[in-house]
Amino acid sequence: MLTITAIVAGQIIFAAALIQLSIAISFGRWFSKKTLKTDSQSEQAMTAVIMSVRGCDPTFEDSLIGVLQQKYTHFQIHLVVDHLDDPAWEVANRIKSKFDPDDRLLIHAMKTPRDTCSLKCHSITQAVEHLTKETEFVAFLDADVAPHETWLAELTGPLQDKEIGGVTGSQWFEPPVPSGSGSLIRSVWNAGALVFSVYFANPWAGSFAIRKSTLESSNLISIWKNSIVDDGPLKKAIQDQGLKIEFAPSLIMINRELCSASYANRWVTRMLTWSRLYEDTFFLSVIHACFSNVLMLTNFTILILAVIIGNGTALIACATALLLSGALSTWAYSVSRNVAAKSAQLRGETMGNTTLWRITKLLLLVPVCQLIYGASSIRSLLCRRVRWRQIEYDLSSAPKFKRLNYQPFISEPANSSQSI
Repeated sequence: MLTITAIVAGQIIFAAALIQLSIAISFGRWFSKKTLKTDSQSEQAMTAVIMSVRGCDPTFEDSLIGVLQQKYTHFQIHLVVDHLDDPAWEVANRIKSKFDPDDRLLIHAMKTPRDTCSLKCHSITQAVEHLTKETEFVAFLDADVAPHETWLAELTGPLQDKEIGGVTGSQWFEPPVPSGSGSLIRSVWNAGALVFSVYFANPWAGSFAIRKSTLESSNLISIWKNSIVDDGPLKKAIQDQGLKIEFAPSLIMINRELCSASYANRWVTRMLTWSRLYEDTFFLSVIHACFSNVLMLTNFTILILAVIIGNGTALIACATALLLSGALSTWAYSVSRNVAAKSAQLRGETMGNTTLWRITKLLLLVPVCQLIYGASSIRSLLCRRVRWRQIEYDLSSAPKFKRLNYQPFISEPANSSQSI
């Protein structure tokens, strides 16, 4: 009986991994057909770039310098810094004095924040108040994104099509070598999320552009005043205007930060919590996570039983299935990574080759990632309070939110490459 159970369970987990790989390969082929870079010389309407910062992300300086050095004719940057005592305030003013001869960068201190939304959403609504009448497009940039010189042109170019209401990029986590398990766990989880985010053009506010007229007519400004995340409401608001969201193939931006395993665990839970609050497909993610974990744990349980009772056939069946499914999952990750590398090539950036040691480490981490995915899915279902950049938010009355505390950001160690 154990032998038959082992063979059946092994076949199911192998088939599941094969489906995952097939989806990744299909995604890679789909992306290859979309790899057209927006002409950086296309019409460049007046654009406002909005950035909100709390604390100094490891790439904050590169991000701010990069956006100041855009090959774009008409743009302004509205940077909202959380507090005058925030470490980003001094950094921003230093960069402005050195890299902003055209006075494009406007630095604002965040006003007293509302307690009905996140600090980031509050900062965005504050920045919108400073937009000029001449502004046609509004772009959003996260401080952990270092934009290349044609980033803004590639982001706003598709908005020349009146049927497109928003343009989005996406994010890839490529931790440097060497890096700990936490950074790789986050990268593996995000690799799977990337596929469906790009497929369905789910907005990512780290690199996103919208027409100012759409921003105003969609009532997004009022929505953000009662929202916990900035990109969560974007898709519905834009589609309700009869417009579509376009994915920009050259804007899968590379994040090279490090993080611990505990941070990755909290990060995945927070991302899934945002998904629960704003995405219709969230419960499909939960079902997928639970199914994957049941499959994996069943195979490991049978493997242990086979060792205990000395059933060699069941042992070989389970061990082979787990090894092959892990290899297929690692292959699927590599396919997604190749997509991110192609996106980087479109803008003249390279990701570099991965090492045999990293591939081996990824293979070993597949079961860990599955467990974190499952546990985080359950926690996100039960989550009623989130801690985000030292601020706690009450989600128990969602879609209404309440900020529970506030204090200026407590600085991390200097020159840290850790995510904050």
